[in-house]
This record gives sequence, C-alpha cells and structure tokens, in this order.
Amino acid sequence: MNTMNFKKFITRENIIFGGILAAVFLGGFLTTYFILKFTNVFTPRPSPTSSPTSQTQINFGPVSEISKEKGIYNTIFLGYGGLGHEGSLLTDSIIIIHVNTNKKTATLISVPRDLWVTGNHKINAEASINGFGNVGGVIKNVTGLPLDYFVAVDFGGFIKLIDDLGGIAVNNPKTFDDPYYPITGLENETCGKTLDEINALKAKYSGYQLEIQFTCRYEHLHFDTGSVNLDGKTALKFVRSRHGDSDFGRSIRQFVVLEGILNKLISLHAFDKGNQIIGTLFSIVKTNLNLSGIQSLIDIVGPTTGYKINEIHLTTENVLNEGKANDGEYILSPKAALFDFSGIKSYINANIN
Repeated sequence: MNTMNFKKFITRENIIFGGILAAVFLGGFLTTYFILKFTNVFTPRPSPTSSPTSQTQINFGPVSEISKEKGIYNTIFLGYGGLGHEGSLLTDSIIIIHVNTNKKTATLISVPRDLWVTGNHKINAEASINGFGNVGGVIKNVTGLPLDYFVAVDFGGFIKLIDDLGGIAVNNPKTFDDPYYPITGLENETCGKTLDEINALKAKYSGYQLEIQFTCRYEHLHFDTGSVNLDGKTALKFVRSRHGDSDFGRSIRQFVVLEGILNKLISLHAFDKGNQIIGTLFSIVKTNLNLSGIQSLIDIVGPTTGYKINEIHLTTENVLNEGKANDGEYILSPKAALFDFSGIKSYINANIN
C-alpha cells in the first residue's frame, strides 16, 4: 500500500487509536447492547496466582494512566493464529503505533516475526512461551519504546466472522504471489519421496529451503491489486500468506481485512442488531483498554485527518542481518551483534515522527 492510501486508511474513524477496531466502533455506533457486548473484549487483570504461560487467557497487565499532558502514546497491534492453527499464540503480526498528539504525527513500526530475541527464540514466540504480559517488555528492549496499550486479534476467528457476513470486499494494495502456502493436513506429506531421499534433503537443506522441497504440501496463491472479494477461508490465506511480500505487507493486508469487515458490518447495520455477528466479532479482539480509556484517547487525540503518517520497516536493508539458529531455523538479528538492539533503537529514534 502506498503512503497516501495507507494514510487514508489508517486515519479513518480514529482507527489508529484505542486499539484499531475498538476506537472505530466506539466512534459512531455505540448502543446499549454494544456497550454490554464490548465488555467481553477487555482482558482480565492477571491475578497473583495466574500462570504467565497460560494458553487459554490473554493477559496484558494493567493499562497505563491516560494523561492529556503526556502527548505520546504507544499501542502494539498483535495478530495471532488462534485455535485450530499450528502455533496458535504465535504473534506473526507485530506493529507498534506511535502517536505524538503534540506534533500531530503517527508512526507505524513493523517488527519482523523472525527477529531473534533474548531467551533464544523468535519474537513471535514470546507470547506463546512466556505469556502476552511479557511481550511489552521484550518490545521495549528491542525498540526502546515503552508500550501503553495492547490489542490482540485472533485471525483464526476470521473464517466464521467473514462467512457470517456473507464474505467481504477488500482493496488489495499490492499484487502478490505466494507459491508456498501450506495446505492444512499435508504438513508431513512425503510427496512420493523415499526415507533415504528425505534424509538426504535434510542433510542438504534446512528451514524454508527444506520446506519447499516438498511441493505437494503447498498451494499457489495469487491476488491482484484492487478490489478482491473474500470468503472466510480465502481471507485467512490473504492475511497469513508469508512468502508473497514482507511482514509489513502482510500486516497491512490484515488491516485491510479489518477495514473490509468494518465496512460490511456498517452496510448490514449489524451494530443495530444484537446478533451472532457482533458476538463473533468481540470473541476475536482483546485489549487492555477499558471503555472510558478508549473514549479518553479519542478525545485527547481528536480528529486524525491532520496527522502526518510515517512508516518504519526494520529490515536487512537497514538494521538487520539474516542468519540461522543452532537448529538451522531462519532468523533475523541486529547488525550490531546478537541481542545488541542499540542500532535498532537509534534507527527508530532517528526516523520516528
């Protein structure tokens, strides 16, 4: 998506504040039923005895104080696979939304899923290993930015929601091909290869290069630029495709699908109907903000049409190197040194609005 189109999208109905969907919904479609249902979106505060590695709850911890005098707010958007998806809590979409209300600027910072972090795992596995409450600390260690607000979206819940809506139309910002989209159920298919052939491939290749030797496990995806009609299963492929473009591109596609869902909800007047669609919607969004906090942010930020939008991509062209973990897994690490994130922090600080 080019900068102008992205700006138009990201500023629509205060979508960059209050947790992506939350602020949009509260902006114009608040009803008594809606308020009651919306309380299901908020994550419970962790109790002293709660397990940090719980796979059933998404606990972010308490929200920081919302102060008009502060002027700078950081929200993290996390997209995860959800139930029925291998690695259900892997946060394959990680975007920080940095807002400066004094300067009327906003910066979107994409953190690549393959970044290797302290603890010897990819950053997308932090929530799965140590709990969502630890994600903020890891992101701060990498970027230098303290996170105030968290929003997690279960992209695995998209299939039912979008099918309940009768499908959605989205504006795809960029034509892309993904020749290696995994087919569910064929993850261990041998593709006619013998055990000796498989062992020889494992000795020669690792990671992604090993995966693509088994072509029968994949299907070829293609999406053209412009208007695209999606049912639930196709929408999930659209947002999860890994090899069509960058991680940031995939995150933008996820935002585009969120916008498509919002547009369909509006067109169906779903906000006026206490029906199953709304219930499904709220089951896939979690945030540590409460109702009053979201409204306070909207009031503090004000109209976003005058905001200048900037994007920061952490890539191998600026601060990262490609590499392999001890097990051969593909990873990204700082150019400075393994676990030395000073260069990333400096780059963000120099380019942030």
